Amino acid sequence: MIAGREYAGEGGWDVSGNGSVGFSIGEVSRAVGLAPQTLRLWERERLVSPRRTDRGYRVYTEPDVQRLQKIKHLRKSEGLNFAAIRKQIGPSSTPLAPDATNAGASNGPGEQLRRLRSRAHKTLKEVSEATGLSISFISALERGGSGASVASLKLLAEAYGVNMREVFGADLEQNPLLVRGEERPVMQWDNGVRFEEMAAGEKAMDPSYIRVPSGAGSEGFYSHNGEEFIYVISGTLHVELKEQGSFTLSPGDTLYFPSTTPHRWWAGDDPVEAVYVNTPPTF
Repeated sequence: MIAGREYAGEGGWDVSGNGSVGFSIGEVSRAVGLAPQTLRLWERERLVSPRRTDRGYRVYTEPDVQRLQKIKHLRKSEGLNFAAIRKQIGPSSTPLAPDATNAGASNGPGEQLRRLRSRAHKTLKEVSEATGLSISFISALERGGSGASVASLKLLAEAYGVNMREVFGADLEQNPLLVRGEERPVMQWDNGVRFEEMAAGEKAMDPSYIRVPSGAGSEGFYSHNGEEFIYVISGTLHVELKEQGSFTLSPGDTLYFPSTTPHRWWAGDDPVEAVYVNTPPTF
């Protein structure tokens, strides 16, 4: 919710006397955490329809803000394209259901994990035996429980014959040559580790922009087919390659290694931002 008064133009706020409240595109941009150009794009895509003043200025209502928060969740956390979002929440003139702004927000990949296990025709016991994870832990994740790490979800993805993007539903459905920063699908774990997909469609490389909070990381070793490249932008990233030693990467440093080597990584005292590339995209 945004506290404010009815807006009478993009240069300031005013009270109209009719009791309604409106917000400028700048105020909504700051409140929702989206660039103004993204809000304009979503308007062109008929995802939201702010009203206009006589002078043509956009005025967003509280329901508009709630709708934008839901759209942001569907884009960033679930990776849905515009057509899929319109199908799920209706055209821009359709009000959201009372609980729509929270729908799915806390479940993460839980429901998708259950569907993947069902599609693979595996019992909880079979998955537990294949991954080494306990039945209770797997069941809790499927119910939306916390505790999923990069390493544990990678084990589950391998058990179901899928990659991590399929677990999160983070693939872009189209194949644009240009991917805007604010449009990148997101995979985010409970410990705050965040992967933002930087390329779309069928490709030989899988580049991601990663953000790792201080002290957070993969929380265990994992491995897969292919090769990996890491370029650290900020912070200090520690990478351990099983039986090959540990490496400390500072800004500007790079590391290239075979993905078949069990590996784990974590941030030092400061948050880390880096570019992480897998090839082929089996992560």
